[in-house]
Amino acid sequence: MNNQEQIRQLPESDEIRMNLLGVNSSVVFARELVRYALTKWGYSRPLIDESILVMSEITTNAANAAPGHTLRIRVAVHNGAPLLECWDPAPEVPLATALDLDALSGRGMAIVAAYAKDTGVRPSATGVGKIVWALMPT
Repeated sequence: MNNQEQIRQLPESDEIRMNLLGVNSSVVFARELVRYALTKWGYSRPLIDESILVMSEITTNAANAAPGHTLRIRVAVHNGAPLLECWDPAPEVPLATALDLDALSGRGMAIVAAYAKDTGVRPSATGVGKIVWALMPT
């Protein structure tokens, strides 16, 4: 697999999915998928920009948790609001940590929480891995 996996849009649906390789360079594809979907669905530019940032953080965490493995991202509409999801096969749950202003990483989940209306982690339906999700404001 390469970074440019297939994009699958369900007919007549406000949902788009993409498989990515778990490498940091895949994050750009996740950002572009969010930009494409939310623009197509008519969301405001500020909400699109915030959603891109949130998906970037979620996907970066997944790529770091499961390097070299397949990641699955999903952009959908839930009750009128953008829903961003990323599945990875690693069992570890990302945690918000105390912010260290000198650290080069560790701010991702704090950024997600700052912009999203709600966030969470749920186990995969297959029992392998987890799905990190963020529901954005409307």
